[in-house]
Amino acid sequence: MVIGSWTTEFNLDTPAGKALRRLVAALPKARPFRITLFGSAPIQITVEPELLSADVNLFSDEENLIEAVRRARLDRDQSDFYIQVCSELNFRTSPRWRDRTQSFVIGNCTFIVPHPMDILIAKLNRLEEKDLEAFRVVIRKTGHPTPDELIRELQLAVDLFRPSFDEEQGQDMANNCRRLWKILWQREDFDPRTEIIAPALKRRREGYGEPSRDYKSELREAAREYRT
Repeated sequence: MVIGSWTTEFNLDTPAGKALRRLVAALPKARPFRITLFGSAPIQITVEPELLSADVNLFSDEENLIEAVRRARLDRDQSDFYIQVCSELNFRTSPRWRDRTQSFVIGNCTFIVPHPMDILIAKLNRLEEKDLEAFRVVIRKTGHPTPDELIRELQLAVDLFRPSFDEEQGQDMANNCRRLWKILWQREDFDPRTEIIAPALKRRREGYGEPSRDYKSELREAAREYRT
């Protein structure tokens, strides 16, 4: 499925936009920077300025970004609305996300903004109340994603449903999907294993030219693989 842009405007008068301006002012001016946003800030900037958020999550290859955040007095200890410098590994979303980003420029810094679909998929890893509110806001403002759109996208991101490593705090994507469908679309019977995981694994096997196998065996194999 090709996803068109659900928004084309960037509102930098939002708390997130103002924080990013302060960050750019604290960055060295002699070279360009490239920074990727995720979490709720991109939705606040592109979809709904009134969406509440306590921070801006971002990542970059720049080693001195944390120091720039401190100089701008925007870290957690200095500001109620702060910038959290993360790792790209924290943005667990569709493998397609890089192909559908937008960007805007402030000074010598280019900010990469993932598509709202990819922001929402990443929120399924945790699905706290603020994450549910992000789904509600985006759907109310854009009409997307529909249940069918989200199912197709999650099938293409099926590896997100693999069990967590033993060293990680476990996240249950399947259970979070059940909660989401029940809360947003009043579907009590939604089963991610039959509607997302099994069809995706079947398509993957067919792509490899492998014979048909029971998807439950695939899930058991995946669980063993990620626990070793």
